[in-house]
Amino acid sequence: MRMPGFSILASASLVGFSIGDTGVGVGRHDFSVAPGMSALVDAAANDRCGPGQGKCPEDKCCSTAGYCGTSAAHCRSPDCQVNFGRCDASKRPNGPPTTEVPRPQDGKAAYGPETIRRCSVPGTVALTFDDGPNRYTGDLLNLLDKYDAKATFFITGINNGKGAIDDHDLPWESFILRMEERGHQIASHTWSHHDLGKASHSQLREEMFKNEAALRNILGKFPAYMRPPYSSCGRENGCLEEMGALGYHIVLFDIDSRDYSNDSPDKIQVSKDVFDKALDSSKPSEKSWLVIAHDVHEQTVHNLTEHMLKRLLADGYRPVTVGECLGDPKEFWYRKDSHGPHRGQGTKGPLKDLSKDGTCGGNVTCAGSGFGACCSWKNLCGDSTAHCGTGCQIEFGRCASDSPDGSPSTPHKGDGSDSSGGDQKKTKGSMSEAYSVFRLGVGSSVLGLMAVSATMVLLV
Repeated sequence: MRMPGFSILASASLVGFSIGDTGVGVGRHDFSVAPGMSALVDAAANDRCGPGQGKCPEDKCCSTAGYCGTSAAHCRSPDCQVNFGRCDASKRPNGPPTTEVPRPQDGKAAYGPETIRRCSVPGTVALTFDDGPNRYTGDLLNLLDKYDAKATFFITGINNGKGAIDDHDLPWESFILRMEERGHQIASHTWSHHDLGKASHSQLREEMFKNEAALRNILGKFPAYMRPPYSSCGRENGCLEEMGALGYHIVLFDIDSRDYSNDSPDKIQVSKDVFDKALDSSKPSEKSWLVIAHDVHEQTVHNLTEHMLKRLLADGYRPVTVGECLGDPKEFWYRKDSHGPHRGQGTKGPLKDLSKDGTCGGNVTCAGSGFGACCSWKNLCGDSTAHCGTGCQIEFGRCASDSPDGSPSTPHKGDGSDSSGGDQKKTKGSMSEAYSVFRLGVGSSVLGLMAVSATMVLLV
């Protein structure tokens, strides 16, 4: 029925959505094009990328939702589609590659293609933390100091939009140096958290070599221990054999804390129960445990880890590194490489004096001091969230942020489903990231296509 004074024109395409094995699909059903609308449809279509769509221009990234753009949401790894455009993971650490460093397979622990799923020294618990460093890592290091506990950090080089770990203007280098100084073990979790089980041979090597170079730039050495992201590394694409050829111990776990599914105050008890149930079934005189957790989750750092430490100590276990729980001497945990750039290279601005008393401001910086790399709004040095987050003074140290005011950095919630690249913020009460419209790929460009597809033209 036609309403007086109005006319509805069908535009270029009716867009439909379907969810399949590869995510959300966008289907097109062509109709007649309203005058002046075809150019808009063509422009939106040209921004698409990914399987069946093709690659982005050289200067653009292909987001997880399949759109070309240059924002953090488009370019952050591991969401960015590396086979269809540029990604932040395309960045290479400074200095020469590590390809020529000797890789003897010394020590007692098994090397790839074998995997390590449990500890061998009774009475030990190896707490391991993946995906960092990130905004909560300083708090975790403080907690481990409190209990005189040792842990193993599986470091990822440039994931979640945090920037490169060897960027001197970010706090990550300071955290990694502190891990080393406190006797924790540093291991590799790849450069960009790429799924190694789906990687080509060249991608496997690049993921490991880039992370090696970045850690070498910080420590003067790189790890012989690694954990594959998503625990994905098989024989089908040669991943297990390649890790062995590169001289890596492939470390998995026998307690999965499941903290990634329980990062809220009302759910973290599930992860505590998982840990407690495992320890209920064993005696430290006979058993040891290898635990996986993630220092990028607030509840892991501020809740779960202290619970695990209290419980394992009460039961008579020792919190140790993976190397220790395997009885592997420390001299075999790393491979030395002195060919990287000097740690102090790249620092911007005029040189400042290092803090000698834990305070900062004026001509005094926290970066490089022994008190922590970040200068809080109270002019105090430290590595905690309170120092590196909101109010952090980037001119007197480092901050967990790229913003001038030092507001805290968090993993980006959008997925680059628009070509303009605007950041999407998750508000209180909104749906989780996994089920948000942006995770499903219904961003502003898709919504724009829907608007173009069902345009109602008002004719008076």
